[in-house]
Amino acid sequence: MTLTDRLPPVPDPDTLVEAFTDWAFEERGLSLYPAQEEALLELVTGGNVILSTPTGSGKSLVAVGAHAAALARGERTFYTAPIKALVSEKFFQLIDTFGATRSGCSPGTPR
Repeated sequence: MTLTDRLPPVPDPDTLVEAFTDWAFEERGLSLYPAQEEALLELVTGGNVILSTPTGSGKSLVAVGAHAAALARGERTFYTAPIKALVSEKFFQLIDTFGATRSGCSPGTPR
């Protein structure tokens, strides 16, 4: 089941966070760290976040949560990275997470 399938029909902050944390645990076997949960709560309530934590501490998971919240609100997001190999890896992860029609340019998606 993709994260897109779990997004609530009404994107209020509480249901967005619950849908995301349920998905992270049930589909990925991950529980959010306190810093991740705080950042996600800030993002789903319309705040801005600078998450400065060590490599491997889960910043990308928070980014996926931000993408999910924006998608639930009908917004578009962009993921960038400074290294081509990382961009390709994240692209395929986003397809796995959100489905091909919600990631990149698929047939019928405006460029």
